[in-house]
Amino acid sequence: MYFSARVTMIREYCPNDWEAVRDIYDLAKPDEMRGVVPTDSIIPLSSSPAMLTLFEESKILVFELEGVVAGFGGYRNQTITYLFVHPEHRRKGVASLLVVAMLNVLEGEAKLNVAKKNVSAYQLYSRLGFVTETEFEGQYNGYPCEVARMRHYPLK
Repeated sequence: MYFSARVTMIREYCPNDWEAVRDIYDLAKPDEMRGVVPTDSIIPLSSSPAMLTLFEESKILVFELEGVVAGFGGYRNQTITYLFVHPEHRRKGVASLLVVAMLNVLEGEAKLNVAKKNVSAYQLYSRLGFVTETEFEGQYNGYPCEVARMRHYPLK
């Protein structure tokens, strides 16, 4: 990891994090869905009732780097619902650390859905021990998209 000399922490989300988390989502979501759905179908977090409801129902963890939120992840029950990293902090291990932190809290099987065309996310989850359980055609804002449901089985 690239953070040894910098002050970092993963902590629970608090309301003061909203603007940073919203901005990270709004910057990262188009990259997640690039080539999956039309760009104009991707709407900001604060304008998406379904995503806001999921956010409110999820336990959110933030990755803080020197006092700045660099990424966040969320889960509900045994499902990872969110994982977004600010573009300036990608490829530095932020996403991996957030996933590991969520797996440690979940203490059991975890699952998630990932757009099949989101190759970097799919590879990240595979490296962390997730396996594809099934593939299906999902929907994003009225557009079809190919999805892989992945599952992580804890070590016995």
